[in-house]
Amino acid sequence: MFGIGEGELAIIVVFGFLLFGPDKLPQMGRTIGRAIRQFRETQEKMTAVVQSEIIDPVSEAASAPVKPKKTAVDDDSDADKDAAETAAPAKKETFAERRARLAAEKAASEAAAEGEGAAEEAEGAEPAAAAEPVVEPEPAAEPEPEPEPVEPTTADLYARRPRKRKAVVDQLARELEAEDDAAAADASKGGDE
Repeated sequence: MFGIGEGELAIIVVFGFLLFGPDKLPQMGRTIGRAIRQFRETQEKMTAVVQSEIIDPVSEAASAPVKPKKTAVDDDSDADKDAAETAAPAKKETFAERRARLAAEKAASEAAAEGEGAAEEAEGAEPAAAAEPVVEPEPAAEPEPEPEPVEPTTADLYARRPRKRKAVVDQLARELEAEDDAAAADASKGGDE
């Protein structure tokens, strides 16, 4: 056991009795035995998990028959695809561009829905009016949003920050305007009397 002979084991037991006493030595032996048993159980569980989750799927994939890929009819067709991909790399769409594109799509879909609604109303009201083709209004071209600066300045950051006090400032402005109107009304009444 661990390359320890009988004499060496006896010496270890004697030192154990001297250090821990005869009362604590059996308790320590039980604790060590439980720890070793738990370690072995955990090791077996881990081995089972590795076997079922990693090794078995890899061996199944390795033993599965390889399906031949469909070959291209023309060898130059692959070269054309590669050349097209390298010639025009896909440009990432910025947030502003995406917002503008989505707004244009929304306007187009709303215009199409309005055109369909107008066509249905025209068919129901007058048959002669239905003969005329419905001209869909084209959505107004939105101005291109300004490109965002690479590194925003402090003013840009503050401009984007939501203003919680804006409503309070607007309310105060309305109250001041109302007071000015009331003062002007009082002044005009006082001058007429």
